[in-house]
Amino acid sequence: MHELSTILQRWREAGRDGVLATVVHVRGSAYRRPGARMLILEDGSRVGTISGGCLETDVVRKAWWWTDHGATIRTFDNTREDAARDFGLGCNGVITVLLERVETAGVGRLLEFLEVRQRRREAVVVATVIRAADAGELAVGDRVLCDAGGIVEGADLPIAGLLTAAVRATFAERRSRLVHLSDAEVFVEWVGPPQRLFVFGGGHDVVPLAALARMMGWSLTIADSRLSRVEPGRFPDAEKIFTVPSSGDISDLDIGHDDAVVVMTHNYPQDVALMPHILAANPRYLGLLGPRVRTEKMFAEIGADPLADNVHAPVGLDIGGDHPEGIALSIVAEIQSVLSGQPGGRLRRRKGAIHAPALELGVEAPAPTWNPDHSIQPTCAVWYA
Repeated sequence: MHELSTILQRWREAGRDGVLATVVHVRGSAYRRPGARMLILEDGSRVGTISGGCLETDVVRKAWWWTDHGATIRTFDNTREDAARDFGLGCNGVITVLLERVETAGVGRLLEFLEVRQRRREAVVVATVIRAADAGELAVGDRVLCDAGGIVEGADLPIAGLLTAAVRATFAERRSRLVHLSDAEVFVEWVGPPQRLFVFGGGHDVVPLAALARMMGWSLTIADSRLSRVEPGRFPDAEKIFTVPSSGDISDLDIGHDDAVVVMTHNYPQDVALMPHILAANPRYLGLLGPRVRTEKMFAEIGADPLADNVHAPVGLDIGGDHPEGIALSIVAEIQSVLSGQPGGRLRRRKGAIHAPALELGVEAPAPTWNPDHSIQPTCAVWYA
């Protein structure tokens, strides 16, 4: 989400044409997953990434030429062993990228739609045609834009009704997918709002946590009852600074079920006052700094269960952090593992692929097939189809 927010901001600031590159399918190993975006501006500058650096330079150099006649698909095949050896490519997968001019009406509407929904903190689903039958009613780049209430734009497209089940599943599972239809292939993408993190406490150990949270692109709120801890300028990375009243009432923060909360006030009476209100909000993640016995005592005092699934006490992953920066890293890493549904262990011990395979519905093909009119031309070790 940090990438998307930055792209939207740069798009507004630039006020001129550009090329939007979006990863729409991955087969095998790749640094970025479907939904990754990169905005290329006329001066050659770019925002975001579509790989770990293997593709960006070539895409930036050729993006304007490729999109001279409209939106286009390019497939980059890095699976050849000699390519990885000779040209230093770090991935061993096939990456499919959609390239579109920002000045076109469809891309402009997409960016405006995403900008408004991100500001409102609303999840959306974007269904984009990435292959269309020749001489058909669809074209690459046609879109159906959906929010929780239904189709916002694109209801007149012939694929709109066919995508109903896929859109509902994408909303429910929060996972993008590729849908194969008889005359088209459609990337159905879930785009969530920026992750919110609420940190209760304003001590010196919160400073590196705030910095890391902003690097992750999370929307950060700092809250404390001590005015000296929430004075202006102390936390420039925070979007909001909140002074907690003595009653502990934090209803004005509107903490939701998808939010993350970390309590590190180092003040037991304040935590006792805060905890009933935080638990009532039922955030997805609740981390408490301090030893386990402290949390058990506090929860017993307020009549709550310290073993609830969303309660993480002591907070953080066990990475040996014993200074503010290391502790902040362990906290952010644990939050990320919970948000992604991953256990947070060592990748060397993971059996199978790091990433779950892309969801594909409709046919059993292992990967999409593209317009045969595209010629295959080798450039260094990367092939374009």
